[in-house]
Amino acid sequence: MISPLQPIVVIGVGNACRGDDAAGLMVVRRLEQEHLPQVEICENLGTAGAVADAWKDASWVIVVDAVVSGGSPGTIYRINAHDPAAIFPVFRSPSTHGWGVAEALALGHLFQKLPSTLIIYGIEGEIFIHGEGLSPAVAAAIPEAARRIKQEIQDWRSHNHQSGEKAK
Repeated sequence: MISPLQPIVVIGVGNACRGDDAAGLMVVRRLEQEHLPQVEICENLGTAGAVADAWKDASWVIVVDAVVSGGSPGTIYRINAHDPAAIFPVFRSPSTHGWGVAEALALGHLFQKLPSTLIIYGIEGEIFIHGEGLSPAVAAAIPEAARRIKQEIQDWRSHNHQSGEKAK
């Protein structure tokens, strides 16, 4: 159960100079404007080590990143990292570092170092060329991804607040 005072960490992964790879960054920048209480927003280049460091001491984490899975550009995926049926191998990282979020998840599972709640939002990308902006489909998905994440955070807080009141 999440404490009302326990921060939720939202990690936006990507490179702002590589087209749709900036999707995760754009989502968290939009969420940052919402000034959500007890939510820590951070941007991350997406190397496996950097992502693992960003969630290291957190219990409730949402990671947002561009993905390449062969789906339609702009498609938003939501994956619970603790779900045994999670489809991480299907996603290829557009990261120039080679080791990205999927690899951080694999290492976290291997070493049992994942946050207790870890949700991944992936936005299917199309263009990953240096110097390009977001493709139209991905740009259109940014507000919806931010809305879904904000709703999920509010649902977590509301559910746990109600659970706490029932116990009184």
